[in-house]
Amino acid sequence: MTDPSADPGIEEGLPGAPGGSVADRVVIVTGAARGLGRDYARMFAAEGAAVVLADLDGSSVTGAAEAISADVADARVAAVATDVTDPAQTEAMAAAALESFGRIDVLINNAGIWGDLEPAPAVDTSPDYWDLVMAVNLRGPLLCTQAVVGPMREAGWGRIINISSMGAYMPAGVYGVSKLGLNQLTFALATELGPSGITVNAVAPGPIDNEATRTQVPPKGIQKMIDGTAVKRMGTATDLFGMIRFLATEEAGWITGQTLGVNGGFSSRL
Repeated sequence: MTDPSADPGIEEGLPGAPGGSVADRVVIVTGAARGLGRDYARMFAAEGAAVVLADLDGSSVTGAAEAISADVADARVAAVATDVTDPAQTEAMAAAALESFGRIDVLINNAGIWGDLEPAPAVDTSPDYWDLVMAVNLRGPLLCTQAVVGPMREAGWGRIINISSMGAYMPAGVYGVSKLGLNQLTFALATELGPSGITVNAVAPGPIDNEATRTQVPPKGIQKMIDGTAVKRMGTATDLFGMIRFLATEEAGWITGQTLGVNGGFSSRL
């Protein structure tokens, strides 16, 4: 990993890169040890952002940061073990970002529990499972936002991007309920934080080809997902990153409170 103190540009100057650039922004990505979160972190690093990878699995998130540092030239990355449901740990996450890079520009609330595309009836959901999903998928984004909003307010600039799901609009059990709640939280936070120069949006992916999908959805289910899209293919991390990256830029400054579907036309079938 590189030494952030060797690059004073992270510590000084304007809080946001101009126009459509994410170079020199400081980005926190939660749920970054694997899967899409790790992909987002790598892509931001490749575009010149300083990235803090946060995840419950401390050893894996450290390994992910080391892999990005080895793979991306001049990558500026740090890793922090974080339980997003614990306010003390989310505050420590924000403090680690400030210690490493001097400020916080962008928060990607990606950490989540997924696995209910073929759920048991919601009426049969156990209270413990309900509480777990709501804690990670809804409480977590709130606590992470609360942890970073102070530095963003001081800077007068910030971007908070919540990773929702098209499952919010489908019968997807407690997972779908949590993501629909996240969409409403996005709107509420956008209204409250807009006067401080902070935008809050959500990205709602459709069917994505990644490790989680391949291990949890049978081939017949994957084909059903593909059939449900307008473009007749699964999405990729790159498809999602285009929207996430845009929302992190100066150019997206008048977009807030929105839940933006990135789903290959899947929503047209709902």
